[in-house]
Amino acid sequence: MNADALPDDYRPQPGEGPITLIADKEIFTLRMRPDGGDDFCWESGPNEGYGFGGGPVRTVGDPNAKYLMTIAEHRRSISNFLSNINPETGYLY
Repeated sequence: MNADALPDDYRPQPGEGPITLIADKEIFTLRMRPDGGDDFCWESGPNEGYGFGGGPVRTVGDPNAKYLMTIAEHRRSISNFLSNINPETGYLY
């Protein structure tokens, strides 16, 4: 699924995906884990299979409630990841 077809405020659900996201001219595949966490594969990056992920975001006061990020928030996560990439190696500094 291409995220361009989804509004920025759409919140992918656990188990949903793959969703293709473009941020900072780079292509990532987002997969939502069943636990509410997310995994990003940097498809256009120099290192095959490289990317990042995170556990489910919990809300204050209810340890079972999960905060699901919007498409816009996922793109910001990608931009943050990319801002920490060493341009010589294509890996995090």
